[in-house]
Amino acid sequence: MSSLYRKYRPSNFAEVIGQEHISSNLQTSIKNNRIGHAYLFSGPRGTGKTTFARLFAKAVNCLNDSSVKPCNECAICLEVQNNKAVDIIEIDAASNRGIDEIRALRDTIASSPLRAKYKVYIIDEVHMMTKEAFNALLKTLEEPPAHVIFILATTELHKVPDTILSRCQRFNFHRASDESISQQIKQVAKKEKIEIDDEAVSLIAVRAEGSFRDSLTLLGSVGSSQTKLSYQEISAMLGLPPKQITESLLNSLIEKKPTEAITIVREFISSGGDLVVLVKTLCDQIKLALFSANQPSVEQIKLLEQLLVTLSRSRHSVDPVAIISARLFEIASDGAEILDSRTANIEKSVPAKIATPTSEVLEVEIATEPPMVTDIQKETDDEKTVAVDAVQKPKLAEDDAFWPSFVNQIKNHNHALYAVIRSAALEGLQENKLTLGVRFKFYMDRIMETKNRKLLEKIASDLTGKNVILECVVRSTLNVDSSPADEGVLENVVAVFDVE
Repeated sequence: MSSLYRKYRPSNFAEVIGQEHISSNLQTSIKNNRIGHAYLFSGPRGTGKTTFARLFAKAVNCLNDSSVKPCNECAICLEVQNNKAVDIIEIDAASNRGIDEIRALRDTIASSPLRAKYKVYIIDEVHMMTKEAFNALLKTLEEPPAHVIFILATTELHKVPDTILSRCQRFNFHRASDESISQQIKQVAKKEKIEIDDEAVSLIAVRAEGSFRDSLTLLGSVGSSQTKLSYQEISAMLGLPPKQITESLLNSLIEKKPTEAITIVREFISSGGDLVVLVKTLCDQIKLALFSANQPSVEQIKLLEQLLVTLSRSRHSVDPVAIISARLFEIASDGAEILDSRTANIEKSVPAKIATPTSEVLEVEIATEPPMVTDIQKETDDEKTVAVDAVQKPKLAEDDAFWPSFVNQIKNHNHALYAVIRSAALEGLQENKLTLGVRFKFYMDRIMETKNRKLLEKIASDLTGKNVILECVVRSTLNVDSSPADEGVLENVVAVFDVE
């Protein structure tokens, strides 16, 4: 059961679902006897690249010349189908990536096929080859023997050199739709005599993420021990949160019940649950509604977008649980929408960086002084310094644009740090010392981490023109200029992590 994808691998072009544009093109080339010497199949994993390579190898070598499809009855077709064809050579470039392997391959190319019409070399994950190996392969592609066909497969097309690409016929494989995968799962389940409800089929289709191979692997793993499968059973086998938890959290987020949401999250974390998996499951549950009879509401679509943003931010954080927790609380209390709107307004109204006044401004200020040479000569060096500082480096209190620009710059560099800084307050900038205030020691520790502190000091220095040194203090009575929703979010985060 664990090898369902091998058992039900397509044996002809008609059985391949979702790649009709490639199937039609290849069959036409066989029919017109316009077979190229090199092909490149690119696309996500599990979309049928290797399967198509084998089908094409069978079709061009099939002893039944009356059809462009492999007959699956002649000796060559049966040998290819049973992985016994000596003239069909499959190479895994991930483990045979060096120049020595390619040189050995070149030595075998010159010899004629033993049984088939063409020698077909299928090189999987070709992007893993070294530069030297690519150069050696290039020489072969430039002057290939008439009896040799190369089929290169890759999931990362951008890593294949242009010199190789230019010598191949390229075919791009697409991810399969959830509907196509669902149809395949139902067909295989029927043949395997597995009872599975529509909701369970949809769950497997969504988790497969466009891969036919992954969908059958999942079906094989969950159906190996029983012949009747439900959504709850598949969720449990895949290690997903119980449906009642995801539904309760989903409802609390849509209905804007932050207290209920924090309770669910706290209990889930306390029971050892993975918060990243929980959010992914929420996304899957909303996506399931996209192609089911129960169409998702506008609120669900909006929530899906917010959850996807949350997952994206958590991938780049040293503490994804903190980021996800804070974001969920913001969503439940409308804080995320308020924050996104506020950030958009800042980005529209504030330049990315405050321009430092030029010497031309300084000249204007000096020109407005009385043209008394003796008065200028009496001015001391200290007074000159004060005058220059007053013009070129305005104090923080005199420039209200500094703080939103400072916060916006942080967002461009570090989303996790940005989430903490927006909860801080600006206490002042005197000389070259920038002081921030926070309500909790938890936030101060984050801000003063060496990497974060250096980033904040650099941003502040760039904006002010000073060599800024950062300090952070904890003030339990701090009055941060934020919405009531933001305040609730902070208190909820503190409650979850039990910090002071």
